[in-house]
Amino acid sequence: MRKILVSSILAVSLSAIPALAQSSATIRDAQQALKDKGFDPGPVDGVNGPATRAAVKKYQAQQNIDADGTLGAKTLDALGVKSQESQDQLATSGENVKKSYTKGGKTVAEGTKDAATDVKHGEVGEGAVDLGKGIGKGAAKIGEGTAHAAKNVGKGVKNAVVPNEKKVTPDK
Repeated sequence: MRKILVSSILAVSLSAIPALAQSSATIRDAQQALKDKGFDPGPVDGVNGPATRAAVKKYQAQQNIDADGTLGAKTLDALGVKSQESQDQLATSGENVKKSYTKGGKTVAEGTKDAATDVKHGEVGEGAVDLGKGIGKGAAKIGEGTAHAAKNVGKGVKNAVVPNEKKVTPDK
């Protein structure tokens, strides 16, 4: 009996996570889409309250989707609403570039500083080597971040145009 109770609580908790994880922007977009289609979700405020859930249920019944009142992938697709996820992935790509260019720039600066120190002490050849190493390592860091950014842009664009159940996750 205890195992059944624990299993039931766990199942209910896990099924609630996707609904709780939805962004207010996604909920707001779904509310507006419901309103545009003649269903009253209450205020378009990004809160998945009782009026929104009731409107979702009515819409789902009309569309022959399991009328459970949740904004799942099928319901969002039917409403034409894309998850906030794609916007987040595009933002992540910007962070990838920002971080990698910062790290790469610092590495180039360290190589330049080492080169200047070597030249100051009459070690021109060693200075050139240090400068080359700094530029090479810095460019590698910039390239790595740019690659991650390009990957996340691709995922963000894909998630903006494909059905919700085929979404992909961003690289951090």
